[in-house]
Formats: sequence, structure tokens, C-alpha cells
Amino acid sequence: MLPALAVMATLVVSSHFSGQPAAPDVVGFDKVAHFFVFGLLGTLLFRAVRMEFRSHGRWMVAYAAVLAYAGADEVLQYFNPERSFDPWDWVADGTGSLLAIMLYRGWPWYRKLLEYKFSPRLAK
Repeated sequence: MLPALAVMATLVVSSHFSGQPAAPDVVGFDKVAHFFVFGLLGTLLFRAVRMEFRSHGRWMVAYAAVLAYAGADEVLQYFNPERSFDPWDWVADGTGSLLAIMLYRGWPWYRKLLEYKFSPRLAK
């Protein structure tokens, strides 16, 4: 759960305590960034949720948590004069997290890639 909390804390700091984050001046780049960052968050939350009471419960809980967090983040940005509320950011967040969770959940090669241990000493 610690990696997911670290990503969430980083998002809070970048969203609420600064102006617009530095990004390339490319149309739609912010949506791509939202897609991948919240995809990472979705994967981390899916890994952190340890429930087996329903076959689909684990991914639904992780996905709902990402949607709730992303929605709250967008609403809070509305009140920050240096940021703006954009519902399309929330759509990109949800799409990225759902795809990442489904890839991690359903494709063993993707899960194996993400679980690769670079060093046996680091795995301890």
C-alpha cells in the first residue's frame, strides 16, 4: 500500500501546492499523462487490495478507489486559482486505471514484467 500512497501524495503536492506542472507544449499531452499516472495508481492499488470474497471484487475496489480519488482531485483543483477543473482529465484517469488493472489482472506476461526482480537482494 505504501507505493500507492506515495503516488497519491505526489499527485496531491503537484496538484494543489503549485501552478500548472511543467509539460511539453503538445495538444492533449496532459490527458496522456493522466492516463499513464493513474494507470500506475490503479495497478498499485490493485496489488494492495487483498480481498478474495468475490472473483471480481478486488479490481472493482481498486478501480472505484482510483475514480473516487481522481474525482476528488479534479473537484479540489476547481478551488485552486492556479489550476482548472477538467472532467476529461477524470475520464483519462479512469480509462488509464481500468486498462492497467485489466492488463495486470489478465495478462501474465505483463504482470511478470512488472514483478521482475532486478536483484535478489532488492527483493528481500
